[in-house]
Amino acid sequence: MQKEALEKIRELGLPGKKVEDWYKFPTAKLGAYKSLEFIANKDIPVEIDDAANVERLSESGFQIADFEIEKENDISALLPLALGAKSFVKVVKAGASENGILKPHDEFSHTVFRIEKGAKVSLEILENKIERELSAERIDLFVEEDAEVELFSTEVGHANELKFRTIRVHQAKGSKVHILDLNRSDSLRRTSVEDYLEGEAADFGYRALNILRGSAAEHDFVRVSHQAPKCPSRQFIRNLLSETASVNYDGGVIAGANCPGTDSSELVNTILLSDDARIHVKPTLKIFHDDVACSHGNTVGSLDRESLYYLQSRGIDKKHAEELLIEAFAKDIIAEHPFEPGKQRLAKVLAETFLR
Repeated sequence: MQKEALEKIRELGLPGKKVEDWYKFPTAKLGAYKSLEFIANKDIPVEIDDAANVERLSESGFQIADFEIEKENDISALLPLALGAKSFVKVVKAGASENGILKPHDEFSHTVFRIEKGAKVSLEILENKIERELSAERIDLFVEEDAEVELFSTEVGHANELKFRTIRVHQAKGSKVHILDLNRSDSLRRTSVEDYLEGEAADFGYRALNILRGSAAEHDFVRVSHQAPKCPSRQFIRNLLSETASVNYDGGVIAGANCPGTDSSELVNTILLSDDARIHVKPTLKIFHDDVACSHGNTVGSLDRESLYYLQSRGIDKKHAEELLIEAFAKDIIAEHPFEPGKQRLAKVLAETFLR
């Protein structure tokens, strides 16, 4: 697997401005990272030693072909594999119920889960406390019929860090996968999420709240591929941006030709708390069937003046009124999240964040 990933990442090379999926990312910075030099320079040796890794995956029923390396066009998804990250492999048995924590111990990590029929799993991604110049993690979820998975994080990244997070999800009939992400990082992060709804009535949700300041930047690339009938998917993003912070959201939905009853929505709401904060949203819909309900929306603004006036007219000072509106805007992201562990965790963190 490492050999295949190494060959593929070198074939692709470092992305430039003309690569559409990296359009707004500061790709010029990538060449400065020593950890990435091996991509362009094939003379830099990379030790291939993943026989034990492949065997570990095989013992849990996974094959190299399951990770579709030959089709991969995202270097951040290939990076951990090409550099020989040791895969953490977990199979959750049918009907089981588990809560767990994912915490990468190295700068490059790979996590693989197979969630068998009817199992229910909640996973929290924890940030590595060691500050690194560059890190990349890849998470592969294979979710079987009627299984339910929650993946959530309350990230506080390190300043000046470049972080790649890649999540690949395959969903069978009646499965449910919902991702909830609270990002309070001061770093540059690219999050890539690809979900494949392969069975009828599979349900996917991606909710994210970015509370960014300084020069922090979040780049999201999300693709949901509806490949079976009657599948709902939701993308709901909220951003609170101050100073020179920025968010670039590239969200896409594909409704296949054999997918009647597709129900999909994308909504991005942003409040700019400074004149220099930036938001760029690129929603895309590719629809190949008439029986679908697909929508996308994007709003950008500052704090609502009428709401501020109303609160101040009730005796609340301006600063406190602004804080109340910001807090309400942020907490709305968890209102419809269907899993309690993530909802409770984010509610606690947000309460501490806005504690006055």
